[in-house]
Amino acid sequence: MLDLVASREIPVVFGLPGVHNLAFWSTEAPVRVVGVRHEQAAVYAADGYARATGRLGVAFSTTGPGAVNGIAAFGEACVSGSPILLISSDVSTALRHADGPRGILHEMPDQAAPFAAFGVRAVTVTSAEQALTELATALARAESWPGQPAYLGVPSDILGAPWTGPLPDVPAAPAPPQPMVDDVARLAELIRACPRVVIWAGGGVTQCGDAGDRAVMALAERLGAPVVTTYAGRGVMAGHPLTVETSVHEPEVGALIGGADLLLVVGSGFDAMNTKNWKMPLPARTAAVGLGDELPRTIDWDVLVRADLMATLGALEESIGDVDRQPWNQLSLREAIRTRVKADERTAAAVEFVEAVETWPSDAVVVTDMCIPGYWTSSHAVQPRRRRLLNPVGWGTLGFALHAAIGPAAAGIRTLAVCGDGGPMFGLGELATYVQEKLPITLIVVDDGGYGMLRFDQKVFGHDERGVDLVTPDWGLLAQSFGIPFTEVHDGATLQAALAESARRDGPSLILQRAAFYPPASTSPRWFETEPD
Repeated sequence: MLDLVASREIPVVFGLPGVHNLAFWSTEAPVRVVGVRHEQAAVYAADGYARATGRLGVAFSTTGPGAVNGIAAFGEACVSGSPILLISSDVSTALRHADGPRGILHEMPDQAAPFAAFGVRAVTVTSAEQALTELATALARAESWPGQPAYLGVPSDILGAPWTGPLPDVPAAPAPPQPMVDDVARLAELIRACPRVVIWAGGGVTQCGDAGDRAVMALAERLGAPVVTTYAGRGVMAGHPLTVETSVHEPEVGALIGGADLLLVVGSGFDAMNTKNWKMPLPARTAAVGLGDELPRTIDWDVLVRADLMATLGALEESIGDVDRQPWNQLSLREAIRTRVKADERTAAAVEFVEAVETWPSDAVVVTDMCIPGYWTSSHAVQPRRRRLLNPVGWGTLGFALHAAIGPAAAGIRTLAVCGDGGPMFGLGELATYVQEKLPITLIVVDDGGYGMLRFDQKVFGHDERGVDLVTPDWGLLAQSFGIPFTEVHDGATLQAALAESARRDGPSLILQRAAFYPPASTSPRWFETEPD
């Protein structure tokens, strides 16, 4: 099976050995196998690898508890549209009973069922030939959009059986639906009727690579349209004067969108977290181009084109005719917003943190957790390229960053993981993985003594603080116990210096900052506190 993975130029997979999956470990693997300390980390690492590279991320686990240990990470990949494949061993077909479980070690009645609950392909095979065919199909589906995670269960006797036949060919990726001529014509007519258009670009544009970037840029320049991006779209049209490189949750950006004639959403699911539960300011007319099943359920669109993004943008380029407009928004919103939040004594320290993180090398990756410093980084840090920011806002899984950073780092990409003090406690054992695999990961921990975002939520909702204050380790001693270089910083200047030093190291580093940042406007308790009149 790993030979077939290697044939698609996937250089690394992630997993944990168990009594039923030792076949993955018993031979010379044609790809690098990164062993982690918990199955959740293996699946998160596969997700991080997929997001950073655009290739299929592969994880494997052992049977029963090993498989279900990865469900939280698998769900994050599903909701965020990351192309991953989890291959798990299952109990031997020779030991199973036709009437149901009989007490085999790690046995479940239907091990694939929890993964199928996410609406993705999840199968348990009954032959080696079927296992290879399913793997080839997963490899093909990973190259389509939206991303399609999959689960593949392989009974241990099949997994360990020799295979002497040829490897199956990987089929062509399924062709996405092509746009209907009438749909494109309706969208073009709407654009021509609306002088002030805002383009909302999401992860679908990122998935299309340079071609997607160029297509959106060409449309934006013809329409003179400012471009805002979702978390998954960060880095699209990086540095372009039409790109609004800041959070869509800030009131100035809301006013820009609400003051337009048309919001055109491209390659985005237009989800609740990006849109303030669909209550953000919207113009009178809205249109979208995308493939996600959720898109039709979000708002009532004037025009919705459910088709291939590149084909639709290409057809639209011809259909809108001789439209050639000057930019209608002359304000540099990013600079204005940055100046405002930096001048606010509540948020100044957080902005200083963001500006230090922005000095991280442009060819490196930034992975954020569900924590206040992560929210600031993902919503406000300018990203110089696509696939640089990896963010778990799809399903919102705390503990993402420390684990997911393993993926890009194992592919040789210098990686920065931005965490609070709560998230790393989900997987401190993976620090051993960092060291053993010599991974180029810099882990930043901003320690505010607990779940700072939940503490803020309780305050806003008028609740007493309860369950949010945590005992945290001596981070310096923890790093020392693993042989990881450790630095404690106190402000943006010392953080910037520590980041520069850690970026020069071959292996991992741990940086600690003790601070309690005020949450950014992208967090739900602050969504509506500063809406413009």
